[in-house]
Amino acid sequence: MNGTQPGDRVECRATKDPAVRLFIVAAMLIGFGTYTVLDHYVWGNYPYPKPYSLNPYLKYLFNHYVPCVLIPLGTLALVWGVRFLCRRLIADAEGIGYAGGVKILWTDVKELDASTLKSKQILCLRHGDGRRLVLDAWKLENFRDLVAMVEAHVPAAARRVQ
Repeated sequence: MNGTQPGDRVECRATKDPAVRLFIVAAMLIGFGTYTVLDHYVWGNYPYPKPYSLNPYLKYLFNHYVPCVLIPLGTLALVWGVRFLCRRLIADAEGIGYAGGVKILWTDVKELDASTLKSKQILCLRHGDGRRLVLDAWKLENFRDLVAMVEAHVPAAARRVQ
């Protein structure tokens, strides 16, 4: 728990497991895209077939266009993983929200769904016009302290436990 007094503020950083998966996917996409660039453009394999034949033409198209798809997708997965690692969820006496984002006041919480808390360690806060904030122990560190903070501040009328 980070804060001046115990129970005053809970800060949850992102866990590393989901980001590591994104980094693995990014490495695979960028690596295969780079290999096809080397294989097609640098080493000169799979040239445009003359005379036209279907199978060599499909090999040419594959090696010509796959890098244009895989390298941007791999870069996107890399950026998404870095952004995921930079997220912080902050819960204090006023409300809960991600740092730099909109804070949800505790009085705005309409429903607390804890039906999957024991089995999957997932809490769902419904607020506003049907919007929801899903709190997942797989994605957030310091989850037990966060659950205690949520249970202490959400109004009793909004709680739903199955």
